[in-house]
Amino acid sequence: MKFFDSTGLENAKGTLCVFSWIVPPFSSSCDAGSESGINMVSARMLIIGAGVNGSVCAVDLYNAGNDVTVLARGKRYEEVRDEGIVIEDPFKNKRRVAKVPVINHLDPDDLYDFVLVVVRKNQVADLLTVLAHNRSPNVVFMGNNLSGPGDFTSVLGKHRVMIGAVYAAGKRDGSIIRAITVKWFGVPLGEVDGKITPRLKRLVGIFRQAGIKARTSTEIVDFQKTHAAVVALLAKLIIKHGCDTSALARSTEDLRLFLHARREAHQVLRALGHRIIPWSEVVFGLVPDCLQVAALRALLNSKLGKVGAGWHCSQAPDEMRQLGLEFQALVDQTSLPAPAVRKVLGDC
Repeated sequence: MKFFDSTGLENAKGTLCVFSWIVPPFSSSCDAGSESGINMVSARMLIIGAGVNGSVCAVDLYNAGNDVTVLARGKRYEEVRDEGIVIEDPFKNKRRVAKVPVINHLDPDDLYDFVLVVVRKNQVADLLTVLAHNRSPNVVFMGNNLSGPGDFTSVLGKHRVMIGAVYAAGKRDGSIIRAITVKWFGVPLGEVDGKITPRLKRLVGIFRQAGIKARTSTEIVDFQKTHAAVVALLAKLIIKHGCDTSALARSTEDLRLFLHARREAHQVLRALGHRIIPWSEVVFGLVPDCLQVAALRALLNSKLGKVGAGWHCSQAPDEMRQLGLEFQALVDQTSLPAPAVRKVLGDC
């Protein structure tokens, strides 16, 4: 199946709606109504992380007129300082360059309206002390997370922590970010307690003014857990096949194993009191396995599957291992046997 010829992009969108583990659609609980009427002024924002998602997010917000700074370290700091952020679309072969200001450390007195933490899950812990000493009031953790927000709130306080999802996929190739963005999906942003607050509406409005289809979510924690659980399972199988998504597509045994593990993952999350969010995760699970395997095989064989899943796994095996460990810990908290999950995760 071709996803990206003149009509294929629409087919890809439809297929992706049921594959929320690669690019997350909005939660069924998202509120799309009121934030568009808020008068949003540009914000002073710090993006921590200049990888694929941090770079894409920084450029989108910067080009929309916000006062954006990126925090990067080592060679990446030098690249952004000297060349700007360079993003290339692997489908259209088009580049865009933005000279976003960059820093390599965060001082306690540096004050931003929002700090967006867009790094791998296994890198977040090292940032918490730095963030705790900084005065910025709103810290938004964007990315995969199975252990929940407790580690963040215990250090920063619940009043400072917000949660969101990312909306790009790709890889870093030297100083160039090769990435696609999936702006047709709503990007959920939310508070830890699920409340719709003025600062959340402001953040969503800022994203929307930048052309990012953001939405408020009252179930962002459940969304993150659902998404990350399935990512952990799929990533383990992709890595097993050398990060070659086409190789995984050829293994009917592993595709069926993934489907069984995915159902067990839902059972584990429900046993721990979480809802399965978004609704498409539940609906797609009702589809006969033979059709699920066919759809999954088509996606993994596509360039979208390669970019959206294979590239990330190849560059972030450490994060995938961290997610596997976190999900194993969740399984162990229940009395469920979850044999397929345990077989996929193996020795993380």
